Amino acid sequence: MSARGKAQSFKNLKLDADFFSRMLTQNGEGPEEYRDFDVYLMEKSVMPLLLQGLDALSRHADKIHTKGGGGDDKDSKQRFNPLVWLAQYLLRNHPRYVKDHRTPMYEKFSELANVERGRRCLLRRKDQMEEMWNHMVELNGGHPLTHDDIPVLFQNLDEKWYLDGALVDKVPQDFSNVQMEKSVEDGDHDEVIFPDFFRWFENFVKQNDILRAAAFIDAERRQVETEQKAQKAQEDAERRERAMQEALEQRSELEEQFETLTADMYINTDLARIMNKGAIIEGVEEKEGGPPLQGEHIMLIRLMLSIWGCDIADDTDGDVWNDTALAGWKQWLQARGIKTSNPVDRATLRRLIDKDEFQAYLQEAYPVRDDGEDEYIKQVVEVKCLVEDEVETLVEAFDEETGELLHLALPESEIQGLRERLEKATAARPVLAMADRVSGRIIELMPSQ
Repeated sequence: MSARGKAQSFKNLKLDADFFSRMLTQNGEGPEEYRDFDVYLMEKSVMPLLLQGLDALSRHADKIHTKGGGGDDKDSKQRFNPLVWLAQYLLRNHPRYVKDHRTPMYEKFSELANVERGRRCLLRRKDQMEEMWNHMVELNGGHPLTHDDIPVLFQNLDEKWYLDGALVDKVPQDFSNVQMEKSVEDGDHDEVIFPDFFRWFENFVKQNDILRAAAFIDAERRQVETEQKAQKAQEDAERRERAMQEALEQRSELEEQFETLTADMYINTDLARIMNKGAIIEGVEEKEGGPPLQGEHIMLIRLMLSIWGCDIADDTDGDVWNDTALAGWKQWLQARGIKTSNPVDRATLRRLIDKDEFQAYLQEAYPVRDDGEDEYIKQVVEVKCLVEDEVETLVEAFDEETGELLHLALPESEIQGLRERLEKATAARPVLAMADRVSGRIIELMPSQ
């Protein structure tokens, strides 16, 4: 066929927007597996190409039956198969591979199909729109919505559908002058019921290009991402809570052991000689006049080193000061920044049983934090006063986030400084401190502001 003949054939088919509308026979209804099949046929240019193929097939069939066109050849008529010929025509003219004068038409149909698919996606959400409408009526005390409420409705729907403003941008911003046909004339002129609203909305959608199908695909992606982020945030919160609980249990257990061992060490005779009379343990050779290198006091030191995290191997010589015990002692000295040659003497032993230093060790050894984030277990509190008892000095502090009044332990080194600052404190210049939620202790006093 000549180029002129092809152009004339294409013109006679009248493949325009009216043709597109006539081909949409299902209007998006029917079984799920066939829904929008008509749009798919137009979107992929199957329908217009098929009609062109049928038109070409009819002209070819007329030609082979016309005298002079091979019609007298009976074998030719028998060899001609319309289905095979049509299939070959569709393959030869597939719009994905053939770019000719029909290409703009195919692109136009694809665009129209995208618009139609978006319309159907929007109108199928009628139930969700009515649910949102009824929810707004309920929030309004059961009173009907008015024209002024409709922009809020679209804003809520836009957020619910994760459209990121795409719907709000395409509908009127002011409905005061929008005419909606009323099914019931009674009542306030400005009041609107859902059936009347949706009838207007359906016509509005059919007459305008509101949302493309791609907008809903992007919205679904955003919804999935938002839900995944929310789920991850919840999982992270649960993980942090478990981590904090584990840290609390670990610290509580070690603190309890520390308290018990400290009490036993204070009443042990041999350790009292070291802390009060200048005796020392040096090396693994027993010195004349020095403490024995076997006994309960050695066992207590070894147990204390173990809860400090030193590698004291479990062996049968748990009450003997041997090479294993000495290695653990040097490990503890090195971690404290003390020369490893130092013996077990008054100064080092007092540091071994220093509660504040042990608490600082626990916070470092059992941290509760997310990778790359600050320790969330720390919080700033307002110190109200000191509360001293027979065991230790506590502070009464106020947590502004929870409104709780807390009692927190305070290192001895901070007591005098805090007392002086409390005397000068005012409502405008309160005393603030950093507290550790797990151990229930004041970590440091914040600088005065």
